Amino acid sequence: MELFPLDPGKIKNPGQYKAFAHIANASGIAVIIDSDMIVTGSLNPLVAQARRGGICAFANPIDDRWYAQWKDIFALQHPPRRQTYICSGFVAFSTDVWPNLLERWWRACEAIHSHPTYQEGSEWDSPTAQSDQDALNAILMSEYEVDAISLAPVEKQVYRWDFRFLETRDRHTLDCRFQGQAPLILHAALTSKPWEERGASNDTYFVFMRRLLLGPDVAIKVPPRMLASVIAPGIWPWVRRQSCFLKNMGIMEFCLSYLPPATCIRSRYVKDRLREIYLRVRGKYAHPPSATRLLPEIQASDQV
Repeated sequence: MELFPLDPGKIKNPGQYKAFAHIANASGIAVIIDSDMIVTGSLNPLVAQARRGGICAFANPIDDRWYAQWKDIFALQHPPRRQTYICSGFVAFSTDVWPNLLERWWRACEAIHSHPTYQEGSEWDSPTAQSDQDALNAILMSEYEVDAISLAPVEKQVYRWDFRFLETRDRHTLDCRFQGQAPLILHAALTSKPWEERGASNDTYFVFMRRLLLGPDVAIKVPPRMLASVIAPGIWPWVRRQSCFLKNMGIMEFCLSYLPPATCIRSRYVKDRLREIYLRVRGKYAHPPSATRLLPEIQASDQV
């Protein structure tokens, strides 16, 4: 394993350096994984898609993102066509089949180094709000054929808004279940991140994250001084961790998170269902806002 340091003084948005494998002269199968992803099993099935010549990636939850402005922003060869917008958090492809993709992606990211992304306060509908992800999709929509993309099975990735429904089976082997399926990637997309105090939550991702950072058998050991307070070992970090869980999750979710996993998930489904029923009933019997506004005027006219 070889680590490549990047000059932090030159990095505005680290995501725009995702294709740095280009400057490392990567060869063979390139697999690019976001640092907020936890891989729970073998990537062989996805790597196999790349070996067969596909650019393997997952469809993005919002998969119809598209902007005509991308042609000028990224100096595309052709206007971008509409197709499935992919998530750049996981991308695998053969550099033998696609020898220019890393360099083209790198150059496209360079073109928007000065453009603010959503992480710097940009509006979500800005053509470059998604940073490296917009750059990659713009290239694929313009300079590569539609069938170049090999979509990964959607059930193999779980996003953070569904972490509360993950069932932890074995923290040591990273075994978990989501709706009866064994996911391959847990993706803590968006902000705040689970290792930050504002994003910490007592769920499967957090349990696995601490196991991967603190486990005695991990390949890369992180010095304790570099760990955030909610992750670090010790009694006071534990107290701080519980405080953050309670603040971020609310007392009901916090209490449910300490039930046995299967019971916890069933309880959450029941809780969500009861909330739906409550909101439906409340909406059915609530007075329409327009009637409330007209009532004083009607009463005044009656008095006249």
